Amino acid sequence: MDRSKLAGLREGELKGMRAGKLEGKRDTLLRLLARADIVLTESESARIQACTDIATLDRWIDNVLAAKNAAEVLS
Repeated sequence: MDRSKLAGLREGELKGMRAGKLEGKRDTLLRLLARADIVLTESESARIQACTDIATLDRWIDNVLAAKNAAEVLS
């Protein structure tokens, strides 16, 4: 296999791993919100689903611990 094919395969593999990590973070956030009885609007739910920044998702996950509502989580 030539180098360009290997590079392409590796790039695809990395993209897949990142997508899986993002999905896992989103799922964790949604589960924590549900356990905390924090209800999301459609807009808030869409914002979470559209987020592609791992650091932001991590911050939101951390925010759930002290939040009383979705606005506090997503701040």
